[in-house]
Amino acid sequence: KVLRVMMSSIMGSFISLFWSFVMIGLILYVFALYFMQQMTVELANAEDVTNPVWQQQYFFFHSVERTVLTLMQSTMGGLDWDTVYRLIEPLGWPYILAYIFYIAFFNFALINILTGIFVENAMKLCGPDDDELVSQQKEQKAKDEQELRFIAQAMDADGDGVIDKEEFLMFTRSEDVVSRLATMNINVRDASLFFNMITAPAFDDCIAVDDFVTRAANLKGSASSIDLNHLILQTSLIQYSLQMLQRGEAKSESGESTEESAGFTRIKENLSL
Repeated sequence: KVLRVMMSSIMGSFISLFWSFVMIGLILYVFALYFMQQMTVELANAEDVTNPVWQQQYFFFHSVERTVLTLMQSTMGGLDWDTVYRLIEPLGWPYILAYIFYIAFFNFALINILTGIFVENAMKLCGPDDDELVSQQKEQKAKDEQELRFIAQAMDADGDGVIDKEEFLMFTRSEDVVSRLATMNINVRDASLFFNMITAPAFDDCIAVDDFVTRAANLKGSASSIDLNHLILQTSLIQYSLQMLQRGEAKSESGESTEESAGFTRIKENLSL
């Protein structure tokens, strides 16, 4: 997997690498034209062409290509930038300041920006794909269920396979238990309310260990928008059904239509479900 991630990062960085070379080339070309323009005048007006400084200036700045290479070497370790500075120094302060700005900009700004782009692309490629995310979610779900089962078995003090409210409340008094459940994104700050919610479907004061694991896992996390809207819809339907049920019972007592009474009977059956 590590080798695959490395190869994917390298292959995925080719486009960024190409545009990085384009950016670096443009900056080098602009600065090279600026320095070579004055260096050409300096070389042409020199009286002693045997001077070692003149010879070095000619060697490093005699063409655009060589000037680009000189600037690139001075920022990438191929040439000490102080050597180039001594050759540019006779050109005057504007060129000295321009060269110092070039060195600082290239080393502190441009390289760091390009490095950040490469790192960002590599981090994106290193992230898990859809299959890995599904596998991780399944593994995490299995671990949480195993942890919940261990906690539920510890709650079952008498070992009958059933957890009653007293056992649950006593066990959740421990901060360690509450913290362990919180790590699974299960909130039991109100232990009594939590137990009532997981036992509500059965309308019982106790719950089997297996049912506890399943229902507690369903209470993980916070409610999403679709959960809240579903709850609002169910509440509205129940309210409407109760209103219709009351009207139907009133009509049944007054001896009205049996067809409507049958409809209200079906509403009762739906509510009971």
